[in-house]
Amino acid sequence: MMQKKKILLLGEYGAFTRRIHLALSRSPDIECVIGVADARRARSQWGPDRALVAVLGDPHSIQGAIKDVFAVVNTRGPFLDRNYTVAEQCAERGVHYVDPADTNEYVSGLGRLTRKAEKSGSLIVTGAAAAPAVSTLLVDMLAPEFDRIREIHACLAPGKNDYRDRATAHAILRYSDHALRMKEKGRWHEFKGWTRPRTVYFPAPVGRRRSYVCDMLDLDIFPKRYGAQTVTFRTALSSRASNSVLSFCRWLRNRGMIRNLPSPMLTLLYAFSTLPGFGDPNGGLGVEVHGDKGGERVTRSIFLVARAGNASAIAAAPSVALVKKWVREGVSATGVTPCVGLLEWSDVCGELLEQDIVLVRT
Repeated sequence: MMQKKKILLLGEYGAFTRRIHLALSRSPDIECVIGVADARRARSQWGPDRALVAVLGDPHSIQGAIKDVFAVVNTRGPFLDRNYTVAEQCAERGVHYVDPADTNEYVSGLGRLTRKAEKSGSLIVTGAAAAPAVSTLLVDMLAPEFDRIREIHACLAPGKNDYRDRATAHAILRYSDHALRMKEKGRWHEFKGWTRPRTVYFPAPVGRRRSYVCDMLDLDIFPKRYGAQTVTFRTALSSRASNSVLSFCRWLRNRGMIRNLPSPMLTLLYAFSTLPGFGDPNGGLGVEVHGDKGGERVTRSIFLVARAGNASAIAAAPSVALVKKWVREGVSATGVTPCVGLLEWSDVCGELLEQDIVLVRT
């Protein structure tokens, strides 16, 4: 009988962590252990045999937590704090690592661990989330229908009760006054996060959403991978009210009136994403590709549409699929890489079959 691989899931107490834990625990080849900061709360919520204390900023705590661990799944953001303690400890000790961080700012700092990871035989993977892992797989499906890809436009639409509303708000405020890069018509231009509002139309039941440009790894990956001359990535929160709150906070931040998300605004975002009458429980991820085929201009779109609060399953699927693939097939690569080219659609699709999520071509 094959010995189970021990996987450490660093998370909080919300639905996103529970979703990943449940998916990994169902595998007969995996022993999934939860790592959280509060020992008493951890054991009361997860049980004494499945939870341990792991303080992200404490190297000694992390060293103890990753002992005898095959791989770590780190969902304990915000990743814009650029805390690389967990990834660094894994790189030093030959433990494989995966997280869902999706911004260029975080990933640029992670690259310094490449030599350590290669030396120890560790593979450090970031971006195992809706973007860029799943968004790239969607573009891959459409790519054979083009002789040349000119433009790619992606949009993530979290659903109500999704962890993304508040996480996105924190992330946007952190980089809202930074100059970010986006390729347009073959040239790199600077932009500010949560600007350029545009209505994006998703298939039913999501419908239209107000969206804003964000800093995602796709902005750097898509021009290199597909030769696209224009690439945008947008996020559309689950309610107009949430969009308005975040836009107002960004306005305050850019004028130096606030630095972080104020408690009243955080409370409002929480209310808008949970209370009846606000927000849409449906969500999804979509990409629109423009290009040439046979001398003609062609546009194709593809969407993952999640009903009834299952949008977070799209973000969770790559981490789960990657760990299962590592356990099943082993890990042949080492170093640091975004989660692009490591998974096939069949790997991720298998993690979505049990959710109320459908693939729609338009």
